Amino acid sequence: MPERPPATHLSASSVRATGPVSDSPRATSPPGSRRSTICWRCPERQSHSADLRRSGATARSYDFREFAVLRNSVQDSTGSRPEPSDPDCPCGADSPGTFGHLLRAHRERRGLSLTQLAGLVHFNRGHLSKVENGKRTPSVVLGAACDRVLDSGSRFTAIATALEAASRPSAGWVHPAQLPPAKRFFTGRRRDLKQLSQWLGDDRSLAVPVAVINGPPGVGKTALAVQWAHQAVCDGRFADGQLFVDLEGPEPGEAADPFDVLGHLLHAVGVPGERLPADLHQRAAAFRSYLHGREVLLVLDNAADAQQVHHLLPGSPGSAVVVTSRSRLPGLLSRVDAATLPMTELCRPEAAMLLRAMIGDARADADPVALTVLAERCGRLPLALVLAAENIVSCQHPSADRLAAELKAEEARLALAEGDVALRHTFDASYRALDEPSARIFRLLGLLPGQVIDVAATAVTAGVSDAEAVRLLRDLASAHLIRQQDERHYLMHDLLRVYAADLCRQLDGGTAAVQGEGRVKTEAALVA
Repeated sequence: MPERPPATHLSASSVRATGPVSDSPRATSPPGSRRSTICWRCPERQSHSADLRRSGATARSYDFREFAVLRNSVQDSTGSRPEPSDPDCPCGADSPGTFGHLLRAHRERRGLSLTQLAGLVHFNRGHLSKVENGKRTPSVVLGAACDRVLDSGSRFTAIATALEAASRPSAGWVHPAQLPPAKRFFTGRRRDLKQLSQWLGDDRSLAVPVAVINGPPGVGKTALAVQWAHQAVCDGRFADGQLFVDLEGPEPGEAADPFDVLGHLLHAVGVPGERLPADLHQRAAAFRSYLHGREVLLVLDNAADAQQVHHLLPGSPGSAVVVTSRSRLPGLLSRVDAATLPMTELCRPEAAMLLRAMIGDARADADPVALTVLAERCGRLPLALVLAAENIVSCQHPSADRLAAELKAEEARLALAEGDVALRHTFDASYRALDEPSARIFRLLGLLPGQVIDVAATAVTAGVSDAEAVRLLRDLASAHLIRQQDERHYLMHDLLRVYAADLCRQLDGGTAAVQGEGRVKTEAALVA
């Protein structure tokens, strides 16, 4: 440890009376001014302050208590704190290490374990451990929480505020905060949220962590991504900003061009339009350069394919990426360090909880059985549940019982809508992304009874070979319109089956005779 500088006995009153004690050109404020309260060093410490400016590590090695006593005396007398980022500050002590040293001291004085403190301030234990060890910069939110729990006045808040100001990106960088609002009635998905935190919280890797959330239309992919992103920001992560962009997949011709998306992203971080590169690869390189060394969260919503995503990824650790897509994005895993989180419908308790949260306890308690029936007739699909709840709240249907009775007719379920959001339109986008052979077999799946799809029955119904049926079913599974159960069987969500059957009636002349013929073929195949 370096030799400690000589102790300085200085009061706030002497600072105000004498004015600047330095002959530095910067210390020119009149006595009693704010500048005079922050340039509080005496001649015998000038050499030490220069040393401290040269070495942040040396600054952190000095006992913080000397600095705390002096700073608090100034604050008590003047009502303001010295500006810790001022280069004449003798301690250089407003650093993540200083905050962590003080936090550990206060915590241990209170007899609190790290786990106990984490529960009290509502931050995870791993994050607090990194803060205490000086490996992560504390947020102002954490500082305020520590002051509240540890009864430390505003000490932690002040240090965190100073750190935030000192670490603010240099000129030219715009701090983006583009996350959409989190859903007020977000329900469940705890396991998925925990999985995302594990994947995207590993800072030991040199690769940029990428999480791909995929699943059928209406399952809540975007809501999950946004919910996790807001939680991460509240935990003090991604202090340099959060970027959100809708990639407008999956319909052909509608997906956003990576060239245009990169222009939007570069502009969002402060690059003026006249400085945007004119080439896709140059824009991608510029974006990686701007994100280098920063902690930024990038949410790519509604991605069409792996090629679209690949051009938009950061290149250095510190940042993280969340991608949502109706596709499995084949090809992305071979290019980047990505983990895939497939989503399905809500479980029964969570589906009922979502309806209850949206329609209120009074309506839910009026007929709990009807609430359960309504959740099942919505297939426990979050979008359908939300639309059903909004129908009840807006009094289009005064009760869960009335709406559940109407949805007994399968075709009525596709008509669920509120404003410009409709269940059928959501399914249409995925259907239109299919090529004709896949679209045809999807429609014919509506003829098959039940949720389970058998490869042999599909081949017979569609009039194709088993091998062709397998290929087409895999394409549908990749688009999350069906879900693979095992090598020879797939599952189809009830609402998607109703949608497929409706398309079959419209486009394939799905008369009763045609449907009957299809069912006869299917039953024969199943018996065989």
